[in-house]
Amino acid sequence: MPRLFFNLIIFFSIFLFPWWISAFLVLVGLFLFVEYYEFLFIMIGIYGLYMTKGVWLISSPFIYSVAVSIIFLGIQSLRRYIILYKNEIPY
Repeated sequence: MPRLFFNLIIFFSIFLFPWWISAFLVLVGLFLFVEYYEFLFIMIGIYGLYMTKGVWLISSPFIYSVAVSIIFLGIQSLRRYIILYKNEIPY
């Protein structure tokens, strides 16, 4: 139930707040919940909603998707080394 409520808050924040507030909430969710796969879909959705065309490399949807996936896998693998998560309770 807390995970569903948190996802609803993020969904509404995407449309009501600037992108960086929504991105921060999604990162908080990544640390709060075990196996928070919604991170990938929400971040790609935020990019699709707020993207602008440009010549930079990060403007490519493919590169952004790969970067978000690497961030997700990196945080999930480093999470076991954080003392706070030694006795975590899965939601």
